[in-house]
Amino acid sequence: MRKGVLALIAIAGITLSGCGITDMIANSIYKTEPEPIADIATLGFVPNFEYEYTQQTPSVITDRIGYIPSGKKVIYIKGNDLDKHYKLVSSDGEETVFEGKLRKVSGDEKSKDGEKDLYIGDFSEFNQSGEFRIYQSDVGYSHKIHINNTCYSSIYSSCYDTIVDAEYMHTDALVYTLSNLIFTKEIYSNARTNDAFIKGGIEVLLGQQHPRLGALYKELQDEQTLNTIAEELKNPMSATIKTDEMISPSATAQFAGLMAQYYHEYREAEPELAITALRAGGRAYNYMERYRDEVSADSLYYAAAQLYRATGESKYRNAIAEYDNIEESKRDISKYDFTMLGDVAYLGSAYKTDYIRCENLMQSYRGNAAKISESATRQTYYVQPDIKDLSEDEILRNMMTLGLVSYILSGREYASVQSNYLHYLFGLNGDMANYFVTPMEDGGMPLSTDIVGLSRLIFILGNGE
Repeated sequence: MRKGVLALIAIAGITLSGCGITDMIANSIYKTEPEPIADIATLGFVPNFEYEYTQQTPSVITDRIGYIPSGKKVIYIKGNDLDKHYKLVSSDGEETVFEGKLRKVSGDEKSKDGEKDLYIGDFSEFNQSGEFRIYQSDVGYSHKIHINNTCYSSIYSSCYDTIVDAEYMHTDALVYTLSNLIFTKEIYSNARTNDAFIKGGIEVLLGQQHPRLGALYKELQDEQTLNTIAEELKNPMSATIKTDEMISPSATAQFAGLMAQYYHEYREAEPELAITALRAGGRAYNYMERYRDEVSADSLYYAAAQLYRATGESKYRNAIAEYDNIEESKRDISKYDFTMLGDVAYLGSAYKTDYIRCENLMQSYRGNAAKISESATRQTYYVQPDIKDLSEDEILRNMMTLGLVSYILSGREYASVQSNYLHYLFGLNGDMANYFVTPMEDGGMPLSTDIVGLSRLIFILGNGE
């Protein structure tokens, strides 16, 4: 990020809506140190992690982060002609708390070296919290296994800390990140949320709205530039800054949607700021309407759906109908997929909605989730077979889809599949690697390498963090 660009933290001297953004962020209610988890490597995408890493027994494959007591809990063991019996023992190995039988995994997938068979052990019925190890007579002990309801809390906290501490240059990245955080709060009411950070982000973006046009800049501008623009608007003939070249219609649409989303979620907790945000969103939408051809389709839809849920105005409902008439291949064309965020707003609207449209949306999400689930349940590690060929966006979006459908249907089927993905990514895989740690050249996957990916991961973890 270039020197002097406005960031969400460490912004000296900026005051918006009577609140110093630096002080507000510095005094955030959320800034706490993550609790250390033993035997786990630093998650490479988050700076300043201080987790210990202890090499595990090479033949035992487990989730390197942990298991939820009430969730599915499986381990894999590599070997030939193994004794089928195994034990779950206390971390010191002195007490046996569960005994189970291994089952040889069928199919083509074996261990990485291709020489040993793969066995699976399921101890899901064991639901006590604590630290344990797997013991099997042919391979010995595993590293520590953590079973508790907060096994993902440190990751969740560290993701949030990274987002709070990040510097932001492009407005669309900040808008999408904030939108995902509010989305998590909407869907998972028990998930921890840094409301102070979200409020600070909204205030920063309000300061980035062009005072005359209502549009938003593509890049976040520093205080000096904003002040200069404000002064030059008094005498536009002598202006030295060409603001028209700095404006982004798509970012303006995204801003409009975020302001309406903030209003919907915070209109009771922060009524004054929420109303200010909604009005700013309306102004932004009015500007964006004049430049629709320059707006990404999903950004326009996100803005219309969020504003319709907030106001019930017919022009937003009409814009949603226009979006439905756009060719499918041209809908999701922005860098960030705002479509799901728009869909949730539409489905949750208290105003009149099209029953058929709602039903089609539900069927589409259910169909996608079922496809992901079906391809995963037949595989050795209960994830889709081509997962290592997928991009970060594809993996995290698939997991977000599973989480959303699980919430909508209030069932455990898709939550269980989503949990399988987390277990796989955190160590329950043929490489026995925590893919958030392992570099690409060593077989890792490019997951959560930026604030946008982290905001998606926060939503994924929101149901059980």
